[in-house]
Amino acid sequence: MGRTVIRSADPVFGSAAFHFGPTTRLRSDQIGPRYLLSLLLGLLALPVQLALAGPAAPRQAASAESKPLTALQGKLLAAPDKCPILKMDGKDQPLSANTPYLLHTLQDKRLADREVRVDGRMQPEGLFQVEFLYTIHDGKLYRVRYFCKICNIEAIEPGNCVCCQQPTELQEIPVTEDQK
Repeated sequence: MGRTVIRSADPVFGSAAFHFGPTTRLRSDQIGPRYLLSLLLGLLALPVQLALAGPAAPRQAASAESKPLTALQGKLLAAPDKCPILKMDGKDQPLSANTPYLLHTLQDKRLADREVRVDGRMQPEGLFQVEFLYTIHDGKLYRVRYFCKICNIEAIEPGNCVCCQQPTELQEIPVTEDQK
């Protein structure tokens, strides 16, 4: 279990450079003046580089993210591989989603013709971009999830269980006041 020191030619620090193994400690007689000078200059240059870089620019929120969410309520008209529609008082509102799994949930045939509430933002092209989806029963909100009872795994979109490949069950979980 000796220490490994390899001596090789180095174009920056002269003819000899040392590459040390993980258990080798650097001895003072192995450190040359050029190494110390370059280390010192590098440490002195760091504050200058940071000062020239200036303060970090504050993050600006996207204009769409700064708008408050709008809630729409109606009957979900869902069809696989088609744009989901929210039917509200005779008006049809096309829906989109900010994530693929939410779009797949909106397209789930098990949610077709259900009373739902969607929270999101109106887009310039006329679509309502959904960020949150709730089903409504007797005036109460329910969160939608997909669950495999065999594997005890919760999924975020319809489809087969990632473990046993059996179809997941649509479940509606009551939303508490602090979750709204």
